[in-house]
Amino acid sequence: MSDTHIDFQKITNDDMYRSIYENSPDLFRTININGEIINCNKSYFETLGYLKSEVIGKTIFDHTAEESLSQMRETFEEWKKGGCVSNSEIWLKKKNGDKFLALLSANNLFDKYGTLIGSNTSIRDITEITAMKKEFKNLKRIRQEIMGELSIRVAHDLKNPLNVIKNSVQLIQFRKEPSTENYSNTLTRIEHAVIRMDHQINEVLEFVNPLPLDLQQNSLKKIFENVINEMPVPEEFTVSIPTKDIMINCDQRKIEIILRNLVLNAIQAMGEKGSIIITTNETESHVKILVKDTGPGIPHKLRFKIFDPLFTTRQIGTGLGLPICKTVIEQHGGSISFETELEKGTTFTISLPKSL
Repeated sequence: MSDTHIDFQKITNDDMYRSIYENSPDLFRTININGEIINCNKSYFETLGYLKSEVIGKTIFDHTAEESLSQMRETFEEWKKGGCVSNSEIWLKKKNGDKFLALLSANNLFDKYGTLIGSNTSIRDITEITAMKKEFKNLKRIRQEIMGELSIRVAHDLKNPLNVIKNSVQLIQFRKEPSTENYSNTLTRIEHAVIRMDHQINEVLEFVNPLPLDLQQNSLKKIFENVINEMPVPEEFTVSIPTKDIMINCDQRKIEIILRNLVLNAIQAMGEKGSIIITTNETESHVKILVKDTGPGIPHKLRFKIFDPLFTTRQIGTGLGLPICKTVIEQHGGSISFETELEKGTTFTISLPKSL
């Protein structure tokens, strides 16, 4: 009974192994001690573009790309001496001449005396994985470059408002009897400098480590009022907001960041004076916010760059405002677009779902 059971188990295991070998998506080939292929699975001969009959009898070197032949010969000799191959990267070639990078590992085959007689080699195409790793390294390098440039810009930009604060404090200290008006003007300059610094720091934080959305029902009218009341809008500029209110499920803080960026960009683009008109319209499921200015418009050569991180035409600023706008809006499942006309102005249109 015991022997019969063992034989049955052996047959079952052999059948299971054969099934795995033949049907595996990985490439399998079996070689003898001379490196000749004595068996392979369907994945192997189909991936290389051969019939199975064309593979049997060939050597492993026949399917190795020229740039890996030397490495394959060294690996093969090491295997015959030490009987071990694990995660070796080799370029293989197909019948049509195409090449792919493969990861090879070998399970040794021995005769009844313990002599090494061949191996079953598992092969995995890692071309895409390798390309992804390369792309990841490239993205990491780009990120480091961006962070370096961003650090320089932030350090440069923060010096100006810090100098304003420093000089304003010194004015207060050295004036023996400063008037209430002087005090008020100085404090206003300090307040504006602090707001500017806070805005730039928030931009950087939102770009480097954006927080998850904090979704709540919010009044768009209240959001507009918060943005205008908290921004130092010069007297030469007018900003109008809609009187009609619309309720929307959104992250209030992030939507305020978007609008603040758009209004600030408009003010800086218009120069000495101008007007900004914010309007809204809605459907059953979406709301559109339009921010229109009376500035010079965006030149043709710059229009495709404005959402690129760190792109700016000004000497101050991080160049993160519009990229952050785009990211935050897409987080909300929305979109942003713009229409611009030289000497007439630009209109940014934000489309957001009312609920997420």
